[in-house]
Amino acid sequence: MNATWAAVTGYARQLNDTSWTRVMTYAWAAFITLAMLLPFVPEQWRGTAKSIGFALPLLLLAAKDFAQLPDLAARLRALHRQGAGALAMLAACLPPGLIGLARLDRELWRSFFCWLRRQPRPARPDGLRLTYLEQGAYSTAIAFGLFSVLVELPLDAALVPLFVDDPDAVRNIHIAVALGSAYTLVWLLGDRWRVRDGCHVLTATHLDLQVGARASARIALASIADAQPLREPVAQWRRRHPFRDKEAVTITPFDKPNLILRLHPDADCTITHHGLERNGVRYVFLYLDRPERLIAALASRA
Repeated sequence: MNATWAAVTGYARQLNDTSWTRVMTYAWAAFITLAMLLPFVPEQWRGTAKSIGFALPLLLLAAKDFAQLPDLAARLRALHRQGAGALAMLAACLPPGLIGLARLDRELWRSFFCWLRRQPRPARPDGLRLTYLEQGAYSTAIAFGLFSVLVELPLDAALVPLFVDDPDAVRNIHIAVALGSAYTLVWLLGDRWRVRDGCHVLTATHLDLQVGARASARIALASIADAQPLREPVAQWRRRHPFRDKEAVTITPFDKPNLILRLHPDADCTITHHGLERNGVRYVFLYLDRPERLIAALASRA
C-alpha cells in the first residue's frame, strides 16, 4: 500500500511539474490518434471508442488540475495571510497555467492589432544585442504556417463535400475550419510582429531576455552562475544533469536551444513564460545566433 501511494504521489508530482502547454499537446495528440484509429475499430465497439476519444483528453487535463491541489492550498494560505478578498481567492482556484495561456492569447491579439495599425515595436534597452533570428528558422516556420493555413481553406472547401453527405455537417465543418484558420492567422501575425527584429540585451547590470509575448526576464548578472554551450538535445543533457521541470525554462523563438544559463540557487529573479511568472528557476535554455558572444561577455564581467 505504501509503495502504491508513493508511486501515485510521484506521478502526481511529475504531472504537476509538467507545463500546461505540454499537457495540452499530449491531450491533442491523444485525441488525434484515437480519431485516426476510429475507422479501423469494429462497428460494435465504435461508439465506445468515440466516447473514449472525447473523454481521454479531458481526463488528462483534469488529472493535471488535481495534481496542482497542493500548490492551490499553498496559494490560498498565502492569500489568506495577506487578507485577500473573495474574488482573489476564487481566481487562485483556477489553474495558473491556463490563466497564463489566456494572458498570452490576449497579448497576441493586441500584437495583431498593432500589426494592423503598423505601430512600431517597443524599444529595447541599450547594451550588447544578442540576436536569435539571423540564423534561426523562425521566419521559415512562420512562412510555412501562413502557407498551411491559406492552403487549408480551399482544400477544405473541395474535399469535405466528397466525404460528408449531410449539408449541415459540411457547413459546420467549413465554419469550424474558417474560424480555426482565422484564429491561427491572428496568432501567427501577432507573434511575428512581437518577435520580428527582436533580441536579448546584455546591459551593465542585467541580462534582459525577450522573445515576443512568450517570455521575458531581467536577470541580474550576479544571479548568473555561468553560461555553457549546449551541443546536444535538452533531453540528453538532462539525463546527465537531472532537474525538475519547474526548475528549467526554455526561451527560444523556434529553434532548439544552444546555450544554458545556470542561475545561483538563491537567485531572486522572476521569469515570465507563456503568461505565467516563474520563480525558483535554476536553468534557462536559450537559442542565440552567436552563443559565444554571451559566454565571452559574461566571463569578462565575472
